[in-house]
Amino acid sequence: MIEKYAAPDAAGQQLLRDAAGKMKFSARGYYRVLNVARTLADLDGNETVGRIHLAEAISYRIAGERLTIAA
Repeated sequence: MIEKYAAPDAAGQQLLRDAAGKMKFSARGYYRVLNVARTLADLDGNETVGRIHLAEAISYRIAGERLTIAA
């Protein structure tokens, strides 16, 4: 189960929940953002996924959606 492996801290969990609600993430989208955040945390050498990692992963999702609209 990815959530156990990529469990974010409390601030990160709240950010992800807020973003998922506002941006209407599907379950697949939610886990994709969480997986990207886990990768970013690994690149930083952190054991836990922090708010900063989730914020960056969400920003990539927003940028990807804007590119799709522009194309």
